[in-house]
Amino acid sequence: MRVPLFAGLLLSVAAPALAAAPGTAQNFLDRAERLLGKGPFALVDADYKRLQREGTVAGDSIRRDREAAERAHRPILYCSPKPRADLGNMEFIRGLRAIPGPQRQRMTLKSAMLLVLQKKYPCLHH
Repeated sequence: MRVPLFAGLLLSVAAPALAAAPGTAQNFLDRAERLLGKGPFALVDADYKRLQREGTVAGDSIRRDREAAERAHRPILYCSPKPRADLGNMEFIRGLRAIPGPQRQRMTLKSAMLLVLQKKYPCLHH
C-alpha cells in the first residue's frame, strides 16, 4: 500500500516540473489542446482570451518585423501576399502539432508561428 501511495505523491510533485515553460510554443499548444477538449465551454474559460491575446501579440510582432524588412529592403521571412498573413486558429494549431515536440518545447510562440507561416507562404526566390 505504501508503494502506490508514494508513487502517486511523487507523480503529483513531478507533474508541474514536466509542464512546458510559459511563453513556449509547447505551453501554448498544451493550453489550446486543453481548451479544445472543453468544446464550446472553452469560450467561457479565462485562458481562451489569454491565448487569443498571446497569438495576436506574436502575429503582430511578426507582421511588424516583415514590414520593417520590406522598408529596409532586406529579405522577408515569409511570402504571403500581404504582411498580415491569413492563418486560422485551427490551421495554426495543426501547424504547431506538426513541429516536433522537443523543438516546440524550446521555441517561443513567435518563432513557432513564423515557422508555420514559412511553411504556408514559402519564399521561392531564396
